[in-house]
Amino acid sequence: MSGTVYRGPLGGTATLTVNGIVFNVVGEGQWQAAGNVNETAKGQSAVEGFTQMPGQGFIQATCRDRRDFAVSSLQGASGLTVVLVQANGKVITAVDGWQTENLNINTQEGTFELHVESDTVTEDTVS
Repeated sequence: MSGTVYRGPLGGTATLTVNGIVFNVVGEGQWQAAGNVNETAKGQSAVEGFTQMPGQGFIQATCRDRRDFAVSSLQGASGLTVVLVQANGKVITAVDGWQTENLNINTQEGTFELHVESDTVTEDTVS
């Protein structure tokens, strides 16, 4: 195997902010960049090529409930800026996002699952 070997954290910790408000990430931070989505176009005689449509991205995470923030205020919210910073230094940003799905709060664990979609979800890498 050739090339540069990266030394340092590859996974693990993550931080999440929603409109500048910090939430502790408990687990399962995930994201998908926005961009074009290709779909194979098939006819009865052959694979003819592909079609391309714009696709939204998302940021989601299991977050810790906070006593000083009404989680219910996120239900159906839009105009959200969500920033996820990964252990490896990458910064994932959703701009003008909208919350999707129902917010379910787990009172035993004090957690909730946040899922925000946007047509602008970008990945900034570090060198």
